[in-house]
Amino acid sequence: MISEVSVWTDRVLDQGTLGIAPDKEWKIRAYEEYRAKLRHPEYPCFFGQSGEIHGEMMYTFVSTGALSSLLANMRAFVRLIGLEEHRRSSLVAFFEPEKSLNDHAGFVDRFWNTLQFLHDHDTQPPLDRSPDHPLWEFSFEGCEMFVVGASPTYRLRRSRNLGPGMVLIFQPRTLFIDPETQEPISIEVRRRIHKRMLTYDGMPVHPDIGFYGQAANREWKQYALPDDNAPEHGSCPFHARQA
Repeated sequence: MISEVSVWTDRVLDQGTLGIAPDKEWKIRAYEEYRAKLRHPEYPCFFGQSGEIHGEMMYTFVSTGALSSLLANMRAFVRLIGLEEHRRSSLVAFFEPEKSLNDHAGFVDRFWNTLQFLHDHDTQPPLDRSPDHPLWEFSFEGCEMFVVGASPTYRLRRSRNLGPGMVLIFQPRTLFIDPETQEPISIEVRRRIHKRMLTYDGMPVHPDIGFYGQAANREWKQYALPDDNAPEHGSCPFHARQA
């Protein structure tokens, strides 16, 4: 137990510094529940599973009312993934559990408010695309990343329930490029993940799950999925700055 904790805490970002051990019980519990779920043999996303097993993930913790703390850690993360030793890393942001977060609509609102906060404080915001573009992806400080929203409010879609509080996983788009061929990860690999999702969740893959770059695909619809399979017909809650 002690040796495992010492390894993962080496990858915790706090106040922009890597290797700061968590100082509160809720943080330890959040990580341990997340770790147990990702290491389940049937967990569908083997990219995230492999990253956790091989120590490629970084972590940060967001206390209630301290969203500004995420800014320094996100900026540090973007800098660090420019280094060879961290180039395959994603960032897992654990939010302190709140009793007030007890319905799924509340989670979705909080998810988009968090991304909006980061975007509003981004010093390098992209100005050429809106979320209604097939090549749009959330970007922070010049780094495009797919954002997985997870929450205890997911009752049916259990692959998106990763612990007692909200969890956001920031996956740089470069992770979806094969390091050997420099080509995008094949659609066949993504289909294998979708098949595993069907088994793990016990429900069909959500109809808004698509493939980046396809004309009808919208990445934002996949970030904070509903807990059922109703497709998203509204507009994106995220407001991108324009040139």
